[in-house]
Amino acid sequence: MSIVDWLHRKAAENAHNEILAFLLMVLGVDLLLGGLLVVVIVVGQLDWLFVFPYVPLQAMSAYFGLILTVAGFVVLCAGFVLTVYYDRKRSWCTREIERSSVLKRRRTSVKTVNQILEEYMGKRRKRSN
Repeated sequence: MSIVDWLHRKAAENAHNEILAFLLMVLGVDLLLGGLLVVVIVVGQLDWLFVFPYVPLQAMSAYFGLILTVAGFVVLCAGFVLTVYYDRKRSWCTREIERSSVLKRRRTSVKTVNQILEEYMGKRRKRSN
């Protein structure tokens, strides 16, 4: 297996992992919003600062909502960090693939149709003389 093939495989793998990390972000948002809704519905009043209540809660389900909210925030942050990480790895692989293809193009000279016709006509004139 050549290095270019390996880079293509790594780029595809990192793209797949990036999609999974993005889905992890979506899961984090769902947990965060679900936890906030549970807290708001169960508590019923706004006796809390940001997410954390400053008045002791009586209902056990309110604590469940807080746990969901904190877990959602952690999963959302982890998904965001992983998305950026895998995106940088994938773009590095893509950049290396482009650099290797530029080197290949420099090694081979690409001729235009006019250049090929001029060479052909030059050889034909030499043969006729």
